Amino acid sequence: MLPETDATGSEMDAAPTVPADGDLAAELSGLPGVTKVCRRTTFSQDQYLLYYEMPIDHSDPSKGTFTQRLYLYYKGKDAPNMFEAGGYNLYYGMYNGAFYDEAEPLFSQKYNCNFIEAEYRFDGLSSPEGFKNTEADYWEYLTCAQASEDFHTMIGSLKNIFSGKWCFEGASKGGEFTTYYLSSHPEDIDLFIAECAMLKLGANSPGSLDYVYTTAGDDRYGKEQAKKYRDLLLRFQVEMIKHRDDLQDEYWEQATVYYDQLFDPSMTKEILFDCTVLDTRYVFQYDSTTHPEGNIFDRMQEVLNYTDPSQKQRFVSLACDLLADMYGPWQYSYGVSGSAIIEPENMNQYAYFFQCYHEDGYYDYDFSYLRKALEKDGSGASLYITEEMEPDVYSYRILECHRSLSYSPDVVNARIAAVENTKKPLILVNGLSDIYQVAEMKECDNPNVHIFNLPKSFHDEVSLDFLSEEQFKEYDEVVRSALDI
Repeated sequence: MLPETDATGSEMDAAPTVPADGDLAAELSGLPGVTKVCRRTTFSQDQYLLYYEMPIDHSDPSKGTFTQRLYLYYKGKDAPNMFEAGGYNLYYGMYNGAFYDEAEPLFSQKYNCNFIEAEYRFDGLSSPEGFKNTEADYWEYLTCAQASEDFHTMIGSLKNIFSGKWCFEGASKGGEFTTYYLSSHPEDIDLFIAECAMLKLGANSPGSLDYVYTTAGDDRYGKEQAKKYRDLLLRFQVEMIKHRDDLQDEYWEQATVYYDQLFDPSMTKEILFDCTVLDTRYVFQYDSTTHPEGNIFDRMQEVLNYTDPSQKQRFVSLACDLLADMYGPWQYSYGVSGSAIIEPENMNQYAYFFQCYHEDGYYDYDFSYLRKALEKDGSGASLYITEEMEPDVYSYRILECHRSLSYSPDVVNARIAAVENTKKPLILVNGLSDIYQVAEMKECDNPNVHIFNLPKSFHDEVSLDFLSEEQFKEYDEVVRSALDI
């Protein structure tokens, strides 16, 4: 799950940090690996930022170190501990403003846990000096195995102070990583919770397009309304391709000038346009009827109302803005013009796509539904991307200097094996109205695995507050038993 960002992918400015004082801060400063302990100027006395010195390569410490951040919301030395693996830069307690400074997951509130969030390696401020998106240095160490050792080191360090039971939790990319951590260090943790975790997602995984064009939205919106939405999406996609000559150059300028995005040379304006049109499928990742800029389905219909040539200017403006809102060009870029180095506090989204390409997995680009719809339309409009190009389309997001690292299925295999064989309690919460549901594990014979399938939930609606009363009763029993609450 991606942190909240503005249109360029950059996050809001964080409050400055100051050295933390007090008895607990002194104890935290003495933990193995900790180099300093700070607070945001907007933090309460119970919120801390810890800075760890971490090996770049855990198998060879001689290759140097980097500083890795950890956020702590303290409840008590003997309280249970919730360790969250977000998979990106720090999210909780990070930004200016009361909402972010006071934010805390419902889980840690309900069970009165020490809430601990570690920044993922090579994201935000947790990267080696000189680390750049445009160079090959260090990227071979951006792996789940290395990240697992980061968190194992931190948890071992914190256990010198915190004596309570431990829960390891993550959602989306963090949910995937939760099950990977289960495969690598089950001894550290008493309870694992993975939410909207795409556990079976590999390289060029099929299935998402079949779901999008056949059954997406049925449970959430009802079958009749969902079909209307799916038909509307396909009509919108067809019209975008039919009006390529009007839209493509404008959209490219918007991407490269207005949004200031940089792309690998493989990502031409034609490929970017085709990919963006297809990726409007992510309208079924979240509830698009409640989008901050207005109901996405209504906006698609509005665009279609202006296809007459006499209304070209209005059509182009509305269409380009909507394409950016549905799946913006920053989803394909490696950075912003003028800065190839990760800016302080910003999420390095390119690092996420890099890891997907090499081990976490990603969906295939299957244009068959759209290609058939264009043929049926009879306008003669066609895609730039051919069937032969489809298997390589995802790689166009990745810089040439990073493509030499080949994909390995070891991570996805480890995730699945960990779930099937775990001896530790594991909770899986799946949102069945989410486009990613095709890669979720919805059933398992292992009695230690507790699966909660939520038919009407999207990608961001999979926490305990979306469980039914009956589901929550089982969930609560598993949590309290595992954490001795």
